[in-house]
Amino acid sequence: MNAMQVRALMHELMDENPFAIRAVLRILSSSSRTRADARVTNEPRPRLLINLEFVAKHCKTEEHVKALLCHEFLHVLLRHTDEPGAPTPARHWRRML
Repeated sequence: MNAMQVRALMHELMDENPFAIRAVLRILSSSSRTRADARVTNEPRPRLLINLEFVAKHCKTEEHVKALLCHEFLHVLLRHTDEPGAPTPARHWRRML
């Protein structure tokens, strides 16, 4: 999966889900080779960082990619990106439970 395909799936999500539109409007999207995963940053204007190798390894279908994007969008919508400091794995999982 390449960056254009991920971007196309983001556009599909915006057409399918009103919450995705609000999240996408608040973030800047970019690919990242330095990250080993996908995440949104804790900044005044959050960025969605996606490692395409991570996507290729863990997402076997377009639905998996959409689920990953929705997961990251929810961090923005639930205002997790407003919390101070870098997110820790413990804080990430606590929010998900």
